[in-house]
Amino acid sequence: MFKGAKLIVTVAVGIVAVIGLLTVVTGREKTLEIIFGPMDLTAVDFASLQLGGKSNQFLVCPDGYCAATAHMVSPVFDGSAEDLKQRWTAMLAKQPRIEAGAADEGALQYDYIQRSETVRYPDSITVRFIPLEENKATLAIFSRSHYGHSDFGVNEKRVRAWLAGL
Repeated sequence: MFKGAKLIVTVAVGIVAVIGLLTVVTGREKTLEIIFGPMDLTAVDFASLQLGGKSNQFLVCPDGYCAATAHMVSPVFDGSAEDLKQRWTAMLAKQPRIEAGAADEGALQYDYIQRSETVRYPDSITVRFIPLEENKATLAIFSRSHYGHSDFGVNEKRVRAWLAGL
């Protein structure tokens, strides 16, 4: 091994050791925050939402509801917005590694964080339940990763699976 390669290996091993020690001392979630910075937990306003240039996000909205162009148009469900919220809550109770975040009961808008299994990368999911005509409702969902640029389709797969579960 030449001298430059030996230095690179030594530095890499040192970085891995520091990250490992940091993880042992502070935990995986705090280590991610130290390395990548805190999560942006700014409230989502679907009416003015603009999507960034990253592919690690997925937006579902009714036609004309969101400022941004949705990746998918929201389905319409039988029942009231409150009924849809109850079905959503029951479905989420069966999901792994999910925690509730901010809630605006008046607007029927709720935030959740779901973390990846091994590394514990956080994704935020915001949902708003929207009443339509009598006994019909829909929703807007914005699922996004906090770190990186690509999520290998995780946000889209999650949202599509959850919608199918409703």
